[in-house]
Amino acid sequence: MQKEDQIIGMLEQILSKQDEHSRILGEHSEKLDEHSKKLDEHTRILGEHSQKHDNHSTQFTEHSDILRALRTGQEHLKAEIDGMKISNAREFGTGTLKEENNTVSINLKLLRDEIWANRVDIARIKNTMGMN
Repeated sequence: MQKEDQIIGMLEQILSKQDEHSRILGEHSEKLDEHSKKLDEHTRILGEHSQKHDNHSTQFTEHSDILRALRTGQEHLKAEIDGMKISNAREFGTGTLKEENNTVSINLKLLRDEIWANRVDIARIKNTMGMN
């Protein structure tokens, strides 16, 4: 009978250890579930950040295109002014008429003002985009 009691005692110890291990495994399962939820949340946040990054990349590309167009327009205006100077010099030579000279001066002033406004716009866009 004593052997049977020892065996029963040992079986009870084994069962209590199994119960303890089951409880610990249950706690670990809960923690793993919590971590899985946190990882899912982080994955969602990273997805949102990726979308924002893509939007910003698209905006930078658009701003780059706008700046390129402004620079091209400014270069075109400068070439136009230079062409006007050359054609006026050829056309009138040294005996230019005062009226024509005034018209050319006014046109040059207008073109300079327009170029200046374009430069200001370009600088403003660069500052907005953080390129300066």
